[in-house]
Amino acid sequence: IKSSSGPARTHAVLADTKPVKVGPRVIHTEHFVCKGGVDSGRLLDLSRKKLYTTAKAMGGNVLLDEQWDCRIRHPKLQKHEFKVTIHYSATVARSFFPDGQRPVSIEAAKGIKGLMTVLDRHAELWC
Repeated sequence: IKSSSGPARTHAVLADTKPVKVGPRVIHTEHFVCKGGVDSGRLLDLSRKKLYTTAKAMGGNVLLDEQWDCRIRHPKLQKHEFKVTIHYSATVARSFFPDGQRPVSIEAAKGIKGLMTVLDRHAELWC
């Protein structure tokens, strides 16, 4: 099951503002193993928070031009376990206005119904 945010977008609260400073584009990839179901919106939120933490460490306080894609795979042997890969990218910036604090186009996230338990989580980061 694949879903994505579409083209890179900035939150509406920041769309008409001009950042004080624009930094690099950061790509965050995260791999999850889930059991019982997949709440893609929740996993996207976790990935974005991790990316935002990185942005703050780089001197930024907002994310611009955000883009994500989510892929859910169902391993053949484990009936109720799913492998989820999320790629989340954004441009780090500094602004006088607050960050949106949630993934863009989150309504486009497709999941699998059921009670999700995250069994494993690995992250990769590229600047």
